Amino acid sequence: MALSLGACSGRQPAVVEHTVIILQENHTFDNYFGTFPGAGGATSGLTSTGLRVPLTPLPEMDYSGLCNSWDCALQAMDGGKMDRFDLIGVGLSAYTQASSEEIPHYWEYAQHFVLADRYFTSVHGPSLPNHLFTVAAESGGVIDNISVGSGGVACDGSPTGTVTVIDANGNRIEQSPCFDFMTLPDLLEAAGISWKYYNDGDGIFAVIRHIRNSPMWTRNRASTAQFLQDAQSGQLPAVSWLIPSYERSEHPPNSICAGENQTAEFINAIMQGPAWNSTTIFVTYDDFGGFYDHVPPPQLDQEGLGPRVPLIIISPFAKPGYISHTLYEHSSMLKFIETRYHLKSLTARDAAANNMLDSFDFGQPPQSPLILQPRQCP
Repeated sequence: MALSLGACSGRQPAVVEHTVIILQENHTFDNYFGTFPGAGGATSGLTSTGLRVPLTPLPEMDYSGLCNSWDCALQAMDGGKMDRFDLIGVGLSAYTQASSEEIPHYWEYAQHFVLADRYFTSVHGPSLPNHLFTVAAESGGVIDNISVGSGGVACDGSPTGTVTVIDANGNRIEQSPCFDFMTLPDLLEAAGISWKYYNDGDGIFAVIRHIRNSPMWTRNRASTAQFLQDAQSGQLPAVSWLIPSYERSEHPPNSICAGENQTAEFINAIMQGPAWNSTTIFVTYDDFGGFYDHVPPPQLDQEGLGPRVPLIIISPFAKPGYISHTLYEHSSMLKFIETRYHLKSLTARDAAANNMLDSFDFGQPPQSPLILQPRQCP
């Protein structure tokens, strides 16, 4: 059940003037925080043969090539038994876990701010549908990434691959990756609230027709380098999506260390800029990447939820050292923003999502910045 503003006596989310969503890629909660004290993690996992195996050390650059498609996610989840992750990789390659020494910055943020251990992906599948949920609380029925090849037309009219869409009866069709449904930026625009999408490629709005073919495409998109400048100079909009480059996204086989260093650079820029005292940062992951997680996702509808991923909430107003056990999903970040600005819901998902206010105490002495230095990568 969603937590209403009325249920949060004494809390004033209006002090949050800037919300930043940092979206990394392809790790589960157990894969990163399974050993975090007090959190609902696991250090072993079940296989399809009924064997319980230990989660072994996660390589800094993982070349195992795990499958994270819609079908692979459903296969691994096995109706909530969470025991067939060995069938979507090679051997036990999905059953790995980072140590605190491997992701020290993330652990330090989690220890100082908020770590959520019941944050699930919105869709049983990979990046594209989950990225759509982070801006629209829906995927338009999309269940997988754009296929390689031709047969479809992009929103700018160029030829491209197709994407699999599922209807209410579970039927699949292939169609062009161009859609038109309401997004959170549409609500923000209508309310006169500033927003920007920072990434170093086309990004998710390339598949939203009315944004791709409007002035928003150039006006509201910028590079990650521009984000650093905006954060340091006090030019952050009210709402930011920040999508690191593929090489710094922690998507296997890319370096975990390099990705964590860049996340810390982004957060340092916010903390050292003038907006820190009025900012909330969500650091999370788009999908499970094929890695093992032991918690069965609640099935809210045909599309999800999918396996858990990490979520760290960093803010002067975040409860210090708090572990949230509240059910969250990608739509919850939208619900937080909608609650803050008194916006309507986009879909049934964000309408029902928890607004995350249990992770904040707006009456506490504001938390100080936590500046972390880049570490030497292997």
